[in-house]
Parts: sequence; structure tokens; C-alpha cells
Amino acid sequence: MPRMRRSFFGPALLIAALCASTTSLSTQSKPVLTPADYGRFETLGFGGARGGLSPDGAWLVYAVSRSNRNNELRIKKLSDGTEKIVAFGASPVFSDDSRWLAYAIGMSETDQEKLRRDKKPVQNTLGLMNLATGEMTAVDGVQSFSFDGTGAYLAMRRYPLERPAGAPAPNPDEPGGTTLIVRTLATGTDASFGNVNEYAWQPKGNLLAMAISAADKAGNGLQLLNPATQVLRVLDSGASIYSMLTWRKDSADLAALKSKTDEKREGPTHVALAWKTLGAAHEQKHMFDPTANGNFATGERIVAYRRPSWSHDGSIVFAGSAPWMAKPEKTPDEKKPEPSVTADDRVDVDIWHPKDAEVMPLQKTSAAAARRRNVPGAWRLDTNRFVKLGDAHTEIVTPLRRRPYALVQTWTPYAMQRSIGRGAYDVSLVDLATGQRTRLRDNVNDDFVQASTGGRYVLFLENDQFWTIDTTTKAIANITRGLPSVFVDRESDVTTAQKPAFGAGGWTKDDQHVLLYDRFDIWRVAADGSGAVKLTDGARESVRHRLLRLDPEEEFVALDAPRHVSLFNIWTKESGFGVLDGARVSRAVWMKKDVARLGKAEKAGVFSFVVQAFDDPPDVFIAGSDLSTAKQVTSLNPFQPEYAWGRAELIEYRNKKGTRLQGILHYPANHDPSKKYPMVVYMYERLSDGLHRYVAPDERSPYNVAAFTQRGYFVLQPDIVFQPRQPGLSVADCVGAAVAKVSSMGVVDPSKIGITGHSWGGFDTVFLATSTNLFAAAVAGAPITNLVSNYGNHHWSSGIAETDHIETGQQRMEVPIYEDPEAYLRNSAVFNVHMMTTPLMVMFGESDGTVHFHQGVELYNIARRAGKQVVMLVYPGEDHGLRRRPNQLDYHRRIQAWFAHYLQGEPAEKWITEGTSFLAKEAAKGK
Repeated sequence: MPRMRRSFFGPALLIAALCASTTSLSTQSKPVLTPADYGRFETLGFGGARGGLSPDGAWLVYAVSRSNRNNELRIKKLSDGTEKIVAFGASPVFSDDSRWLAYAIGMSETDQEKLRRDKKPVQNTLGLMNLATGEMTAVDGVQSFSFDGTGAYLAMRRYPLERPAGAPAPNPDEPGGTTLIVRTLATGTDASFGNVNEYAWQPKGNLLAMAISAADKAGNGLQLLNPATQVLRVLDSGASIYSMLTWRKDSADLAALKSKTDEKREGPTHVALAWKTLGAAHEQKHMFDPTANGNFATGERIVAYRRPSWSHDGSIVFAGSAPWMAKPEKTPDEKKPEPSVTADDRVDVDIWHPKDAEVMPLQKTSAAAARRRNVPGAWRLDTNRFVKLGDAHTEIVTPLRRRPYALVQTWTPYAMQRSIGRGAYDVSLVDLATGQRTRLRDNVNDDFVQASTGGRYVLFLENDQFWTIDTTTKAIANITRGLPSVFVDRESDVTTAQKPAFGAGGWTKDDQHVLLYDRFDIWRVAADGSGAVKLTDGARESVRHRLLRLDPEEEFVALDAPRHVSLFNIWTKESGFGVLDGARVSRAVWMKKDVARLGKAEKAGVFSFVVQAFDDPPDVFIAGSDLSTAKQVTSLNPFQPEYAWGRAELIEYRNKKGTRLQGILHYPANHDPSKKYPMVVYMYERLSDGLHRYVAPDERSPYNVAAFTQRGYFVLQPDIVFQPRQPGLSVADCVGAAVAKVSSMGVVDPSKIGITGHSWGGFDTVFLATSTNLFAAAVAGAPITNLVSNYGNHHWSSGIAETDHIETGQQRMEVPIYEDPEAYLRNSAVFNVHMMTTPLMVMFGESDGTVHFHQGVELYNIARRAGKQVVMLVYPGEDHGLRRRPNQLDYHRRIQAWFAHYLQGEPAEKWITEGTSFLAKEAAKGK
């Protein structure tokens, strides 16, 4: 029996049909799922590169994913509901005229693995659908594709040819080109162009710029195609590499870079090229050669690591500059071979210095990026001058729209404190014409600095207040002083002095007002601090209101017409959308479900949004602009009513400080109120806002809630708030209170409660397992077990020192270890292992670059010495999360076996009671 299709009517109704659980076949028990059933369950991909509405609102495309990776793309005609399915389809794009849909077609996971084993490339196919006729065609071997700005043409770039075995690696400064096909969609005719390294369509037109890059550089150049007239022009040519093609928005202005080498210097510099009003009678070409222009600093170069960008009025092209290093001169002696010197004779040492703001591991992981560091400059087309705007990579330079300045945020003086999570900026303006700087404000909190849309103001946060700086007058104003609200989250448990802001929703025309958020409401605040108006009334019912920006082309927020806002009750978890008209919000959609992802067709008044609940898969609804009448147009998992399913319930509890907290209690499938069940607690900070999130069963997801409920467990996801320097004790306080609340409900067996979590949730797990006797079993993935040893460690994937993460990040220790060593000791699981009574399984990837593998080794060795039941799973070659399918399945199944034994009384598998020797593992692999 398929799931009920749904629609609702009325301006602000709570629809009973939408709030009810999935339609049931009967009141009797239904079969529960087995892992063999999991693969057919679908999840929705919708929005952005995963699908959406056609520009005319007549078509809907969305992605469907399954745990067995048999994914697909679905294309629906909304007028009659007909639907086409593309196996392994992805990345759909509609043409601007809504006549065509292009998409990538991949292949099954099995086929991909086979190609990789055979050392063959994995390549996508391009799919193309004529939306008028329904005809679908495919083009093999297409790496990228793009419609022109009118929808009349499609560019398809093929994959490069395979490099012959033994051929030298390509020079990154000289990328090779490949075939580009341009199809005239109305006729289906194709034109092919060889050796295209890069291409770019004019945003609102049909001009196509192509950079030609041949192996021998013969014929290299920049070409312009007008497919309507079939005219191909050579804009520039030479034995150079052309790259970084950039059109100015809504214009025929094009910028590009052209490489230029010097045998005495490392790598190329680049000549900047720009064309104004291409194709017009008054077309202009501009060129800036840094080696020939005395305005450009000697020893500097223009680099291709930063894509050029245009100023709003087209008078300036911004590009990146960096030092142009000289090649080292070799002395005559150095030119002679030294056969006695081998690699083993050369010194290889890293010097770790206390003045390093970027520690050595970070320097290593960011070495490639460091080699590409550059600072922006402004090339003025009228004077042909290049003005350097930045001084170092420790600056963020943002050109201000419609202003002759750029905003500079420099953290150079604060580099060391930034490395421990306490960053700040000095804020300046730099003149685009002269490069002269004007200091605006020093030591500004780095959590929030923003330029206004029109460039008139700089908005920043200081001492819980929002401030603006007028870039014209340099006047500084506290714009939230005296307002009867707070615009920062003072309840946040972050340990930095400045609590985070609730955020900003944009600027009104001419930068007159900025829209600021408090906890529940939207405020229109004068940018000069002269006044403010609260536009919504969410605090009255604890409903959070946030402005939605549905038009990507919208620069300023217009409040003279109705606007859509998202709505979310932070306590009941009801959600929906409203329409803000003046100072009144009318609720258009409001449900006891998760309602999100509001979108709009680009050229029609057709809107889409997604509704889901724990027992109701996400589906897309289509509506008009007021959202008052919506219709469900997708139906994922129509077979779900055939199976038993759990439900989600919100619980409330308080910790010892009296803080109001919530948690999600998931009921087991086929729940029998007369029975008490085992329960698994899954932890990771605050989770209750996910009350209505649908979870498809999946064996490749190790802590999958649906899989637990199908196996007869309650699952509790409690909210955890942290006190400074008490991460472990805070977990014990909050989770203990949540477990006590559920136990008082009489639905679980308090002697059969397990805990699990990964990474920071793994920390929660090992701390509870070693510090309490509430739990009958525990499973911790990649946990931090020792705050003392971890304090001196590094986050090896990124290279940053853990001092940042520990003091001001998730661990919230606030101070370094030497200021409060006792706090570090009492919140570390390893120092309580000798008292542990909970059987604990720990999992690590041996190459974990986030939580070092040794954190698991420490706990294992200490627990082994203390004679405790700790089993550690180690997956060689895996990182913080398991990537290989066999390992994902193995870990999931071992979790289920662990809890089945300790919480459900099933016989223990041999590896739980006796382990598995290395030789036995090797023998098993050989079978």
C-alpha cells in the first residue's frame, strides 16, 4: 500500500494529515526490517546541485540516494505527474529557457571499484533531456558541461586523454587542453574545438570564451565563439597558457590571464587581459604586463592562483600578486656531480620554534597553499596602473561594492592568539586608486566583521553590541545600544569572552538599514544607529524567525513587498514558513514536522519546500507564493507502511544547575507498552532540534538510529550543555539527568542501557563508561580519552595544535593545562579506567588525523592492565571516519553484536570473549 499523498489548504492551518504518522495497514504487528531490506530505502537530495525547479516552474528534478548506492535522478513534469528516472544521475542543470535538462550519469559502486582495480579511469556520461518531447540522449566521456545564458547552447568538455605509462607528470603551470563540444540545442548539431583548457559562457548571453592549450603551445590563445553567428574570433594568441576566464556580471566584459616566463625566475608571471563590450563597435582591449610596466614592483608577479574579478562598474579588475622568486644561481663547483654525496648524507631537519604562529605540522599540511599565497591588487583600466591592496596572507581584503575602497582585516598582530582560538582583526580601508590605508578600528573580534551590500558601512561585534563604521565619514556608532533585546547568544557554552551573534539577514537599499537577529526575532536597525524596529513577534511563543533570501540575484532586502521567513519553535520543534508583510507575519505553513528548504522557480511564482518526520520520509511540496495551498509531488519509500516503524518523542529534563534541556526518545518498532526495552544513548552536544529528521536504515552508517529501533531498542539523543573546564562532568550531569527522566517513564529496563558516540561523542562515551555505573555497555568511535596528553597533540589532518580545540573549541577547557591541571585530570577517562564496570568497545582508524590513534592505545593499555573488558577495533589505513564499504559494514555489525550481547542477552560472538589473533585474521583474509 503506498503512502498517503498529501495536500493542505488555508492560510495557516495545522494539518492533521501531515502531522499524523505514516498511514498504517492495521493495528497488528508488522514485520521489522532486516539488513537485507535496508538497501531499498530512499533519502531525498534536493536543492543546489541536487535538484530543484526549472526556471518556469513546470519541472522538478531531485536526487534519490540509497544505502546500497543504487542512486538515481528523478525528473517530474508537475502538470501531469509523469516522471522519468535516470540511474546514477547527478548534478542536474536546467537551461535558462526551461527547454532542456542536462545531468551527469555515473555508474554503480561495483563498476567503479572494478575500473579502479584495472587501473582505468572512472568517467561520467552526460545526459540530456528535451523537456518538450521527453527525448533523452547521452554523450560519453564528458567531464563538465554548461548551458549558455540563453539556454540555446550547451558546452560539453571531454575528459583528457589518458597519460601513457611512464610519461612524465604534467607541469601544473602548463595544463593541457581537451576537446570541447558546443551543441546547438534546437538542431542538435555539434561543433568541436580541440585543446580547450578552460571555457566560460557570458552570464546573460551566448558568447563563449575558450582558452586553447596545445601540448606544443602552437596555436595557443584566447578565442571567442558566437554560436548564433558561428563566428570564431581570436582575441589573443601566443606560446603562453591562457587561463582564469572571468566575465563581468550582466555585461560583455571579459578578463583573463596570459602566462609569461623568465628563465631566471621560478614559475610564470601573467599578463592581465581585459575586453570591454566585446562585439560592440566601441569594443576595447586592455593589457597589463607586469614585466613592462614601471608601476609594478620589481620581483613581484601576477599569479593564476587567484581568479580575477571585476569591480561593480567594470573600471577595475582585481588580480593576485606575489613575490617572483629568482632561481638559485649555481656555482661552477655546484654544477659538477658529487658522486660521494647521497640522499642519506644530506641533513633533513624540521625546526619547531616557539615564535611559530603556524606550527610545523600546519606548515607542512598547508605547504601547497603557502606556495600559492598572494595578495590582491587593483588594475585600473583607465590608467593602466596596478595598486597592491594587501601586504601579507594574514589579511582578508574585500573590495567594497560601489565604493573606491577595499576593506582590510589583518590578523598579523594577533597570529599567536589566533592559533589558540582567540583571534582578532585590525580593520582598515585601502584606497583602490592609491593603495593608501586608513585605520578604522583595532582588535575587533574576528567572529563577526561584515561590509554592507553597498559598501557604505562596516558592521562588527564588540562587547555584545553591534557597531558600524561609516566608510565615508569614518564615524563609529553603537547601533544596538538601548534596544530591548540581546543580539548575541549569552546562553552559549563557548568559552571565548565574546559570545556568538545570532547573525544578520542583509541590508536594505542604499545601506539604510541592516536586518539583525536576536534569539527569536528580526530587527530593522538604522545603519547609523538612529533607531530600530522589531519586525516580528517570535519571542511571545518562542518561535525563531529568520529572513529567507530566495533570489540569488537580489542585492538589497526590499521590505516594501511581502517576504518569506522561516519559523521554528525551539521548544516544541514545530516549524514552517511565514510571510512578513510590514510588521506582521502570517503563518503559511506550520507543522509538527521538519519543514525546510524553501525554494522558488527563477521565472515563475512557483515555490517548493520539503517536509519530513522521523516516521515520514522527506518529500517535496509545491505551492504558490503565499504557500497557503501546497501539494505533495514526491513519494519516497511508498513501501514503508509494510514494515514496523518507530516514532520520536520529545522529553524534557533539567541538569543540576536547573538548565532546561530536551532530548529525543525514539521508540522501537512494534513497541509494546506492556514491555520494558533496552536503550541505546547516542550523544553529540545538542541534538533535540533533529526531532523530526528522517533516518533511513543503513548498515554503512555505524550509529544508525533506524537500525537500532528496528532491532528492538529505544534510542535516546539527549542535549548536553557544557560548563567551562568540566566537559566530562557536564556530560555526566546532562546525560545522567536524561537517562533518569526516561527511566522514570517506565518504558526501558534501567539495567540494559548502552551508550555510544563518535569523536566528541566518543569522548562522552568513554568518560561515562569510566566514571559512572549507569550503563551496561558502551561503544566509542575515535574518542578523546586523555585531555592531558591530547593538549600537547595536534590535529594532524589540518596541522593545527590542539590547544585551540581544547581551550576554546569543543572541549571548552578555557585555560591551558598548567593553569588548572586538576580539571584536565578529572575530565579524562584514562584516569578512571581502574574503576570502570562498563564493557567498552573502542574503534579507531589507524591513520586517524583528527583524534590521534594513540588516544585509543592509551585507554586500551591502561584498561588491559587493570583487567577491564575493553576491546579495541583498529582499521588500518582508515581515517577519522571509515571510508571503505567492507569496514563500514564490519563496524556496524560489530556494534550490533556488542549491544545484542550486553543489552539483549544474546550469546557473545567469539571476538568479544576471546579476540582474534593477527595470524587468524591473516588466515581468514586468505580464504
